[in-house]
Amino acid sequence: MTLKQLESLVKQGESETLEFKTSTATFDKAMETVCAFLNSDQGGTVLVGVKDDGTIAGQEINDDHLRDLATELKRIEPSTKIDVKTVIVKDKKKVIVLSVASGLHAPYTYKGRPFVRTLSTTSLMLQDAYDYLYHKNNPHRWEGLTNNSCKIGDLDKSRIKNVVRMGVDKGRLPGDALEASIPNMLKKLKLIVNEKLTNAAVILFCKNEEKQFIQSVLKLARFKGIDKKSFYDEKRIISNAFDLHDKAMDFLHLNLPVAAHIEPGISERVETPAIPYNVLREAVTNALVHRDYSNAGSSMSIARYDDRVEINNIGSLPKGILLKELGKTHESILRNPLIAHVFYVCGKIEQWGRGTIDMIEECKKAGNPLPIYKESGNSFSVTLPLRESISNIIYEKQEHRLIPQLTDRQRKILEVLKSGPLSRQQIMKKIKTLLSDRTTQLELSTLKKMGLIESRGKAQMAIWFLAP
Repeated sequence: MTLKQLESLVKQGESETLEFKTSTATFDKAMETVCAFLNSDQGGTVLVGVKDDGTIAGQEINDDHLRDLATELKRIEPSTKIDVKTVIVKDKKKVIVLSVASGLHAPYTYKGRPFVRTLSTTSLMLQDAYDYLYHKNNPHRWEGLTNNSCKIGDLDKSRIKNVVRMGVDKGRLPGDALEASIPNMLKKLKLIVNEKLTNAAVILFCKNEEKQFIQSVLKLARFKGIDKKSFYDEKRIISNAFDLHDKAMDFLHLNLPVAAHIEPGISERVETPAIPYNVLREAVTNALVHRDYSNAGSSMSIARYDDRVEINNIGSLPKGILLKELGKTHESILRNPLIAHVFYVCGKIEQWGRGTIDMIEECKKAGNPLPIYKESGNSFSVTLPLRESISNIIYEKQEHRLIPQLTDRQRKILEVLKSGPLSRQQIMKKIKTLLSDRTTQLELSTLKKMGLIESRGKAQMAIWFLAP
């Protein structure tokens, strides 16, 4: 580019395809705009050494400046070639010209964040736009591949409708989405390509175990003590991501103790879980969203020990995020943007890049030890220590038996059953704690497995009583 060509370009003024930067001190802002141009359909040009009013000031450019520029360009991912030239303007001062063609592999990110150009302004790209570009330009990615075996009839339609309803309630989907057919709902969620379900749709909603991926598995274990030498219970569940989320939370609710105390002015006891439920929910959601589902031999596991909960997953941290950055504000780089988008739509994810920070803040607020994040090879884990270790078993006078550690809810149920046989609804009314039918039934089933209670009848008509 000649000086005359540069002057002619500058006269056009900043626009959707042209940006001025005063000096190399603003390289980071220049790179954001380069990233935005890569994500656009037109590309653009960034001029470093031109003031906002169009004055061509230039700058003395040395090797250090060029090295710094090369370093910043390497922070744009995926890697791409940017045409860099310099134009001498006056007194040996130069303007750096960055010519950017529309990228072939959008969305691009700079320092892990995607940018977009709107008129003459560069800003962060919205999550929906990122998801759309990703899916459009990366159909070869595993979650976006079409699936030839699973059909719409194999999906959990009520779950799909529930996700859409929550998305509308939160303003993340348009109101008319509720009136759409199941196929159109899936299209709004970007889960159908060329009239075929994507792998992401199967992972999220398939209720047919024979059509579900073998890697969509959750392993649950309650170990005795603080190692894996022996255990109370172990389960393996294959299902869709939303069912696995619910099963994981049920397991944690049932296997973690709950302390209770009376606060002045409140008639009912206030329950405090050993680990805040928001922390558990965030850890489970993160594991499901960030898993490497392309690995057919992978799984997700949750282990409950006497002194901690461990959640393990196949899938290392995305490139660009370091382990030490998880405790502070960091970029959100998604391995599975389609799956993450659906979790975001229904409110299981609220803010991108905040999950690990929120977990730390919740633990501090509750007086719990902080989460421990660990990366090993291609796996990632989070350990949630308890405030104090729990004994393997406790001695309790009930026919001189040893019984497993009980949660506060389980103790309440045993207490009310001392008065005689009761139905589930009667139990819920007597314990005076807001519990769902589902949670109450899970507690009753757990106590029955322990051999502490028995039942007569089926389903809603069942009557529960203490075991003889």
